[in-house]
Amino acid sequence: MKKFYFIYLVLFLLTVTLHPQQQYDSTANTHINYHRTSDNQQPTSYSQQPKEQVFPLGYGTKYLGKITTGTGVWTKLNPMIPKVDYIGVFFMNPDTGWACGDSGVIIKTTNGGQDWSIAETPVNNVLLKIHSYNGQVVIATGYDGIILRSSDGGETFEQIYSGVGLEVDLWGVQMLNDTLGWVCGMYQTLLKTTDGGLTWQFVTLSLNLHYWSIDFLNEQFGFIAASDSKILRTTNGGTVWQQYIAGNQSGAFYTVDVIDTLHVAAAGAYGKNVYSSDGGISWVQNTRIYGWNKVTCISFINADTGYVIGIGGNWAIRKTTNRGESWFESDTITSEWGLELLPGGVGYAVGTGLKMYKTTGGYDNWERLFFTDNLNDVYFTSEHKGFIIIRNPLKLYKTTNSGIDWDSIPGAPGGSNLLFLDSLTGFIGGVTIFKTTDGGENWYPDGTTGSEAKIFFINSTTGWAISNSLIYKTTDVGETWTVQLSQPPDNFTSIFFVDSLNGWATNRYIWQTTDGGNNWIERTDIPILYSNDVYFTDIDTGFVIESPYLYKTTDSGNTWTTQLNSDYIIRTFGWLSKSHGFIIGDGMYETTDTGSTWNEILELRNVGLRKFQSPTEFLGYSVGNTGLIYKYLDTSYVPVELTSFKGYLKENKIVLEWQTASELNNEGFIIEKSKDKIEWKPIGFAKGYGTTTGKNKYQFYDYNLDNVRNYYRLKQIDYDGTYKFSNIVEISYSITSFNLSQNYPNPFNPSTIIKYSIVKKGEVKLTIYDILGREVSVLVNEVKDPGYYEVNFNASNLASGVYFYRLVAGSFVSTHKMLLLK
Repeated sequence: MKKFYFIYLVLFLLTVTLHPQQQYDSTANTHINYHRTSDNQQPTSYSQQPKEQVFPLGYGTKYLGKITTGTGVWTKLNPMIPKVDYIGVFFMNPDTGWACGDSGVIIKTTNGGQDWSIAETPVNNVLLKIHSYNGQVVIATGYDGIILRSSDGGETFEQIYSGVGLEVDLWGVQMLNDTLGWVCGMYQTLLKTTDGGLTWQFVTLSLNLHYWSIDFLNEQFGFIAASDSKILRTTNGGTVWQQYIAGNQSGAFYTVDVIDTLHVAAAGAYGKNVYSSDGGISWVQNTRIYGWNKVTCISFINADTGYVIGIGGNWAIRKTTNRGESWFESDTITSEWGLELLPGGVGYAVGTGLKMYKTTGGYDNWERLFFTDNLNDVYFTSEHKGFIIIRNPLKLYKTTNSGIDWDSIPGAPGGSNLLFLDSLTGFIGGVTIFKTTDGGENWYPDGTTGSEAKIFFINSTTGWAISNSLIYKTTDVGETWTVQLSQPPDNFTSIFFVDSLNGWATNRYIWQTTDGGNNWIERTDIPILYSNDVYFTDIDTGFVIESPYLYKTTDSGNTWTTQLNSDYIIRTFGWLSKSHGFIIGDGMYETTDTGSTWNEILELRNVGLRKFQSPTEFLGYSVGNTGLIYKYLDTSYVPVELTSFKGYLKENKIVLEWQTASELNNEGFIIEKSKDKIEWKPIGFAKGYGTTTGKNKYQFYDYNLDNVRNYYRLKQIDYDGTYKFSNIVEISYSITSFNLSQNYPNPFNPSTIIKYSIVKKGEVKLTIYDILGREVSVLVNEVKDPGYYEVNFNASNLASGVYFYRLVAGSFVSTHKMLLLK
């Protein structure tokens, strides 16, 4: 019998090991050698995933969007870029830049990396470098001779014929002006364009080298970093290239930086780096940069100070202040491929595993633009407030705006699982169990040996925790825990109680208790082994995941039937209600009928989600590998039920009133106004109540009566940015007389408001005069429709004193006095 279970375990582990997504996860921390050579061709299947995997929520759209499954919508909150390795990065200025990488991915930002749009590209090839001279024409290069060109600022790209063939990777690109540019690559490939990248011509040097990087200071003076310790130099715009052996160490140069007409730096294999102070004629061999196999990018901010990144061993960014004679760690960022330093202390870096960094306050301080750690668990205590936890490194993050922004909680422990009993009391399971009583701001250990797998509470005081081969129980809200069961050498993976007496735990076998855990029965009669998770909807109906199988019981666990045999690994349950739930894993499944049927969510296959938690029956959050955070919203619940919307004229203002019967995820209402129902402009905002089933009344005043017929509508906005418009309300009124009101404020400095009303359409002139009757300003001089109007008069260029303003509208003439006091 033991032999049978050993064979079963081996087969199970082999199934997990050989699963495609597991291969992806394991290679996520492996630094692929993108510098392919003829004797060391790297596999490209990992780097050239199908677009539908790279863009699970919106390939073919400018931004990562949403998918609809059943009655709900999944929205990706983080990271808002495709899940690939990024190799090339270039910025025109501190705000506008591009990054490129695996699977033909190019992304663009115009606000310093805060938001990114996704360019349309026609290839799946690995893209290595990207560059632009004017910000409009953008060139990207990559594997197998790929050249992509954009003429719309990097929004869309078309493939340009390079003529170099397959397995010729193009590693360098630089546009020197609107028309002139260069591309270099493997197998002595050097290309030149004189028409803005529309066509490329071969430049033959016959040096039998790989050209790994190219950098021009201007149109005449440039360098190429090449294999075999060679560096090429031109001083006449590429008509003639001179070859130099730089340094005495063998190996390729992968990167070169032309600092000015005298100073040039280069680096490459085995941490080698060289420096020239005479324009690239002679080179100083510096000490090898410790801990590096390859320096992939070198960049100097002046003749003395420079930075490098690379792969192999120690990946932290390194700095020199003595022209490369010595190097030291500048920051601990681990970006391997792209480094871009701009004036003013602004820099960007990219690398494998979604690494993307930006400087903060100088070149020596960097921060991540996206979460890229593997997230272990998520828990939201309300629609807006939630937490995510990381085991490696130990971190806890909090959001108060529905997962849009996340802040680290200083001093908080990390771990493997999260649970909150209410808005204040919560637990973290890790090397020990930590507890909070103030909403997650402060945590203290409770003395147990830990709970890496799961913590479960049946009510506000009684709960259980599992750790390795132990089951703990508490009856005092987690202040003390006692061991109920110890079952070495097997480890427990999940625990669930239907009520205070009946519970289940998963291990090598299924375990059952009917007396609150005082006694546990090992159900060796159940043919389910080494399961992952257990969940019961009631005393009779339950589910167990033994990947790739899902089992179900309807008779309190006496018999189990196979309900699902997935082609993908499945891990945990996530439920919004007893009828609506999910199976989370490389295969994602949904049920809306209490588990009678399960439908696969194809768009989320192999995305990398691992846990799901729901604070309400209509809202849930899921987290996973490489910082993945997804939000689920069940749209069968009406987001905002607007029961009335009306408006009317009262005195000198329009009053808008509306009422809601219920609200879901409601950030608020933007009030919009129009004169023709075509052009709309926002005039105000009313904050919503978030989520509520109670009635709420709203009111808004519009004092700008500038037309006798106005149209109003409400733009209701959810926290995730989605919105809907209300019906349109028309409000008309009649004006019975011409009028010119007293300005307000009065006296004023330096601005004041002048209001007037017009009965019928005609020429209107509003003029400002000084105390001597001289005209100093004409505020209005045009044909006006009937209506109420107001004008802002700014007198910042006038001296203090008494002024008059006069309105002439047909036969109506009126004058008022005002006082400017400075």
